Amino acid sequence: MSYEHLKDLDMDEVGVDTHQYLLTSQSIAKDTLSTRSRLITTPKLQIASLELVPYDRGNRPLVLLGLLFSLVVGFVFIAFGIVIYVISGSWQVDEKLAEELRNGTPSIVWHPERERNIAIPLSPIAAKALELSLSVLATLCTEATGYVHGTTLKWGLAREGRLAFNANLRLLSGTKGLFSVNGPIFNTIFAITIIFSYAASSSIILDSGFYNFTVISYLPSIILGIVLTIQAALGFVAVHHTPVPTWSSCPLDMTSALIHYEYVRHRPNRCMLSVSKSENPTDDPVFPSLRQPSPMESHKVVGRVVWLIWGMVGMWIIFGGILFPWRYGIIYWHGVAPPAGILWASLLSAVVQSFVTIGLHCCELVTTLARDEMIWRAASSEKGTRRARNPLKTVLGSWQTCGLLVFKPVVHWCFGLSVALSIGYGWELSPFGMWVLAAGMALVAVFITTIARRHPSGPQPAAYGHFQTLADLVDEWSMTMHWGHKKDDRGVEPWPVCHAGTREKGRLPLVKMNCLYA
Repeated sequence: MSYEHLKDLDMDEVGVDTHQYLLTSQSIAKDTLSTRSRLITTPKLQIASLELVPYDRGNRPLVLLGLLFSLVVGFVFIAFGIVIYVISGSWQVDEKLAEELRNGTPSIVWHPERERNIAIPLSPIAAKALELSLSVLATLCTEATGYVHGTTLKWGLAREGRLAFNANLRLLSGTKGLFSVNGPIFNTIFAITIIFSYAASSSIILDSGFYNFTVISYLPSIILGIVLTIQAALGFVAVHHTPVPTWSSCPLDMTSALIHYEYVRHRPNRCMLSVSKSENPTDDPVFPSLRQPSPMESHKVVGRVVWLIWGMVGMWIIFGGILFPWRYGIIYWHGVAPPAGILWASLLSAVVQSFVTIGLHCCELVTTLARDEMIWRAASSEKGTRRARNPLKTVLGSWQTCGLLVFKPVVHWCFGLSVALSIGYGWELSPFGMWVLAAGMALVAVFITTIARRHPSGPQPAAYGHFQTLADLVDEWSMTMHWGHKKDDRGVEPWPVCHAGTREKGRLPLVKMNCLYA
């Protein structure tokens, strides 16, 4: 029951003193909401006393190390492709080796005709395992550069007053200005390089048609190296041109930094309002709820992401059914995996694979929302929640994020099973591979749907990394925080008005479910 309901009671029943108390309380609330906190550069802060919070600046060297790793991997793939191109041109196929080629039993590494590809004794199973390893490596590099891209984008949006959640669709969001860092052109280039990184990693290994050897092409290796290098370069540009107060991905660290720079402010009397009520203009006391809103109810884009992933499952099933009467959809080429054919096949693979890449990218929004909520809800536990977190620990400490990290290379590998490059035929589309890809996307869809529809239990209001909500719920900032019941206040019997909040040391008492909170 709120104060609006209490005001409807008969004043003869509640008494004149109570009526006067209600009017006084409303006046104090309005005065408090109109008060604006000012920037004070004291090193320690508690919101209650309007001092500013110290925030963790994150591990910037670790972020730069991730960019450097991606840059080195890019150079290695470029060098590997060049080496294949150079040394394969000096080899000749003699009669003995030609006979082994026809029999499918080459005794040494060789290059098919004069297309500057090399073949190595490797079974199809080992080749697919190597292809999965390349997909995992591409995922590691894109995640390292993507972390930089996402963090710099958040601070760019914050300066424009358009940052609401810690989780964002970074490839589909951008800062103002066509040529600005993290602007439309910057993000488009980043998206294209991510798509080509997965497409090229699945095109390096070609299907030879024999059991005892496989073929490696130099051109996709060079393409993969170039796009990884471009991603790392864009990351360094973003780091140089974007002031980033904190590199921490923890939503509490981000919130404290945003409060420090006055991008958000603490609003009193909202200690029991979740993110779904963050836009509610009233701050009347409310009763705690044992069931919190789900990510789908808290973020309007989550529902669209769920429908998108399930739509992709149906798309791959239908596509496989269309191809099934012909068994294979083939775009032929002349020669043995010519460079021009490899280039066109890589472009076609990138176009088709872009659906998978964008879909999995959208899934990051759901898993990040769940991860941020898990960090916040740890404040109700005995140990509390910590603000200063290593980026790797933040990612690896969430089963939702780890699950998506596992799904990404596996689903892209499934795509490699549906779209294959054959040295003798060309670009092949397999209906059975399409159905395997559909099965992989179905697992992702079930995983994401489960997370999106899950309702956290307990009276602690859900925030899902929403910065204004976290700023309202936290009233005392520290590196380790506990949340719970803090104090009672005088109210209208039998509904005393209480307050819930945070403190540094010691677990707080449980919230009183039969009391109003403000």
